[in-house]
Amino acid sequence: MTTMKISVVIPTYNLGSYVKALLQNLTKQTVDFELWLIDDGSTDKTATQLSQFVKGISDFHAIQLEHRGVSVARNYGLSHATGAGIVFIDGDDLIAPTFIESLSQGMDQGAVMAAVGYEWYRRPATQATSFIELDQVSMFDQVSQHGSEVGGYVWNKAFRATAIKTANLTFDESLHLAEDYLFTASFVAHTPGKYVYLPRVLYTKRNRPNSTLHMTDRSDRRKEDQVFDHIYDLRRFIE
Repeated sequence: MTTMKISVVIPTYNLGSYVKALLQNLTKQTVDFELWLIDDGSTDKTATQLSQFVKGISDFHAIQLEHRGVSVARNYGLSHATGAGIVFIDGDDLIAPTFIESLSQGMDQGAVMAAVGYEWYRRPATQATSFIELDQVSMFDQVSQHGSEVGGYVWNKAFRATAIKTANLTFDESLHLAEDYLFTASFVAHTPGKYVYLPRVLYTKRNRPNSTLHMTDRSDRRKEDQVFDHIYDLRRFIE
């Protein structure tokens, strides 16, 4: 049983048929939650699918913005979410039925952030049924580098809303890459407390040919390197 109210924020942009699978996954979740579907000015039928999906459900919201990027969409959801825990999901990915419940259970243990295992080129070394506790330093080491088991992504985690506000965090709207790493690493660097991780695959990252990751240029990659230089420097805030 879980007690924490979770708000789920999902940015979308021209996802076509990809978003349908995630919407189906959301209907199979084992706990109730608040939902913010934020469309980033899609020109296909993505926004229509979202609007139809939320009809008649008071805690589900579908908003369409002008096309300004994923960080703007996430920030909109973050500013309107009312849950004590905030979960971000990418609109073209897949989640297990117990994804939200498991993150809520982790937060119920007094954690400032909970994470679960994901599948994307790698899987957790073990498939455990109980959470592992990490301190702030250990979690920062996980989220501040590429290819770690927990990862610096926002989409396999739940963040305590009060901690986000205390750290005065939002997504950097000028970035096209690594904006999620910067958000997560900044959260950990400025948030002492208990961190938990469940090494069980409950999130599947799908590779979409026209995703932002596949549409970047050299200038974006140079900017990403600068972001990681800044992330490494954040470690000085951890005592």
